[in-house]
Amino acid sequence: MVELGFGLYFLVLFLMYLALPQRWVRMKNLRITQKKMVDDVLLWCHQNYFPTPKNHKLQYKIHYYQHKKFDGLYCGISKTITLYITPEKRVIDVIDTILHEYQHYMDIQNKKQVNLYSEVLTQVGYDKHPMEISARKFAKKHRVKCFENFQRKWF
Repeated sequence: MVELGFGLYFLVLFLMYLALPQRWVRMKNLRITQKKMVDDVLLWCHQNYFPTPKNHKLQYKIHYYQHKKFDGLYCGISKTITLYITPEKRVIDVIDTILHEYQHYMDIQNKKQVNLYSEVLTQVGYDKHPMEISARKFAKKHRVKCFENFQRKWF
């Protein structure tokens, strides 16, 4: 009897996992353009976390193919986020990437900070870099909230 109860419990958990939209919805399912989705997420970030300084206009580029190593990049010199988006990527993962790179934008605003980032990267590597850890935490903390904010508009 106990085994049946555990079986049903895990079946319900699995079905709940499948039912959560952010777990499976893909970029190809958007009703809006991918560019508009990126604009929405960045505006949401600006409004909720870090207003764009007048002299630091954040820019972005979208490449519609998968990079071998990266889902996104931030260049602190040009203040540009580069995103690699394919139709099969999950929306929640693209939001996570945008938020991750946005955290870098908040952290790296000038050449001195770019140099500091590079020095620490050389010393400790990517996985242990404090700015990377911070960016991963920021993205993980806010991605579902961001997704839910736009869910009705996008699908």
